[in-house]
Amino acid sequence: MKVKNFLKGKGVIYGFMAGALVVLLLLAGLPACAPAAEEEVVYDEYVASLPEGCLPVPQDCFDQAMEEGQLNIYDWAEWWPEEIYTDFAEEYGLEIARDNYSDYDEVVAKFQLNPDTAYDMITGLAGRDLFRLQGVGVLQEINYDWVPNAREYIYDRFTEMEFDLGAKYGIFSGYSYITYGYNAEYVDDPRIPSLAVLLEPDEKYKGRITMIDDMFLTIGIALQYLGYPIDSDDEAELMEAKELLLAQKPYVMAYDWWPKRAILEGETWIAHLGIGDLWSVHSELGSMQAAATPPEGARMAQEIMAIPIGSPHPAVAHLWMDYIQRPQVNALLCNGIGYTPCNKAAAQYMDEDVREWIAVPESYLDKIQPVLKRGYSGKGLELRTQIWEELKG
Repeated sequence: MKVKNFLKGKGVIYGFMAGALVVLLLLAGLPACAPAAEEEVVYDEYVASLPEGCLPVPQDCFDQAMEEGQLNIYDWAEWWPEEIYTDFAEEYGLEIARDNYSDYDEVVAKFQLNPDTAYDMITGLAGRDLFRLQGVGVLQEINYDWVPNAREYIYDRFTEMEFDLGAKYGIFSGYSYITYGYNAEYVDDPRIPSLAVLLEPDEKYKGRITMIDDMFLTIGIALQYLGYPIDSDDEAELMEAKELLLAQKPYVMAYDWWPKRAILEGETWIAHLGIGDLWSVHSELGSMQAAATPPEGARMAQEIMAIPIGSPHPAVAHLWMDYIQRPQVNALLCNGIGYTPCNKAAAQYMDEDVREWIAVPESYLDKIQPVLKRGYSGKGLELRTQIWEELKG
């Protein structure tokens, strides 16, 4: 009874308390709604801040990326311009952690050992290495709804490569081609730009030549010079390429991915290199010129981005890919590495001197060939491995 009477006597107070409780509960619920409104404002500000011609990622990608907060990148050291990383991190308030690889075999081996390695992004991949990573099942498919700038601006030819039809697993960030450069201070050969200067050199160039330390590139350029497909798996054709390279070997100072020091110091006069690498050397040594359009053709070099299946921050990975495909950012990237944009709108933002260096006549584009699957699998791989072991032995 005392309890009952107490409740009756305090009815007004309890009515007030009940009302107050309702108000408090409503107030307590407000903060749960506040972040959504705040996120919407942040997204709207991001959309409004985009440079001209840049498309926004959808809000679900943006919001998830803001929650994830970090990007773990696996890339070449000192390759892309540093400001691309710092500008991205600053714009979005995200952290970037980078780890570097020294060659493509290292990349493939790492993921074969641990498919769930916690990288969000691999940059700088070549087509054959994208293919190898697909083969061991360590790449996730790209959500193109989350990379609208890639969908809008990448040329169709770079989404229909045989090693990744439909660009399901990789997005091109740029491309180059493999040719050779020569120091005009020492080399004056009427055969330039023919590959004959590199592969059947004059006696005076003995010990002054470097070739790329890669069996696909070195054997490939020999095949092209002989008029065979760069990705041939024909034994007779490959053996002829081997004999050409064995005859050239006494003239070769080194098989070297990056002989910049030797070039700058005047030790290397003729270098088997990509057009972008030659731009880097030319910028410091004006006498280093590129044999830009060998009549026998050239081999395409790719710059491809991919997302591993173990990515802990997949939304940030897509945000990064989309950022790289902003025309202005892609121009900055290609300026820095001397590559040709795969982005339809990027060239207009590039420095004129770089644009002129990498310019390829429309009529020459068909001569810039990628190595297709038969060149780096099955019989093609087996024969190349045998040739390379003999050549390097």
